[in-house]
Amino acid sequence: MILRPLAAQELAAHPGCTHMAIITADDLTTTAVTTAQLLKLCDLVAGDVIIRVEDYLVVPFEVVGTPGTDSLTRSIGDNAGVATWTAATESNVNGTEVLNVFSATAPKLYTAADKVAVNFIPKTGTSTAQVNKGELHVFFGILRVSQLSKGNTQSIISTK
Repeated sequence: MILRPLAAQELAAHPGCTHMAIITADDLTTTAVTTAQLLKLCDLVAGDVIIRVEDYLVVPFEVVGTPGTDSLTRSIGDNAGVATWTAATESNVNGTEVLNVFSATAPKLYTAADKVAVNFIPKTGTSTAQVNKGELHVFFGILRVSQLSKGNTQSIISTK
């Protein structure tokens, strides 16, 4: 997974977003059957505000050789729930995949440490590690007020 601040032209295309994560099939590694996989995008500290969350399914996920027979849902959440920001949405190339998801949740102030994460749920009897094709871009806007008040203009979250 790659996590990085948005470039100037991306900021214009995704108002309210500051960062993006690129998730590919290679990031889906849970081998246990019918087990969800949670991919943490970033840590949050008390005082952070998430302004906006959206995603774009660049390449629908699939198990090559079995197109149209699998299911893999995605949702974006935090410690309060795996779908705090977006509800479970189909990500597999099975004819019902949803390419764009936008959160309808209002900006949220975090009063304690937390995280932003994507939850993937495979079809019963399969695992996320079986997925061998796909790419998802997750865009989110984070305000780290503690850094802004210090005049810090560098990236507000670690992208390592």
